[in-house]
Amino acid sequence: MHRLIVPTLAAILLLPGAAQALSMTDTLQAWRESSAMDRLQLATRFGKSFVSVNESFTVGYFVKCIDEVAGYSNAQKARIEDAMRECVASQLRMKAQPDD
Repeated sequence: MHRLIVPTLAAILLLPGAAQALSMTDTLQAWRESSAMDRLQLATRFGKSFVSVNESFTVGYFVKCIDEVAGYSNAQKARIEDAMRECVASQLRMKAQPDD
């Protein structure tokens, strides 16, 4: 019985991605392959960090924006932090434009 428990526990602990949360240095491919909960947790950190700069920087904004950037065919090897920077820069550019 004990001979089965140790290899089973070792296999569970070594499964890639099962217990790892997303980080800013992960690729956009990792973002796309992660669970909605993992994406939401990282976007929540972004939202809390940036909402004081601009009220538009909500959790929902970051999830939607990073999802869009991750959908670009040439962006899969880019990092999540690169997408987050693009999202912030894009929103700030839009805010800086005068209303017509």
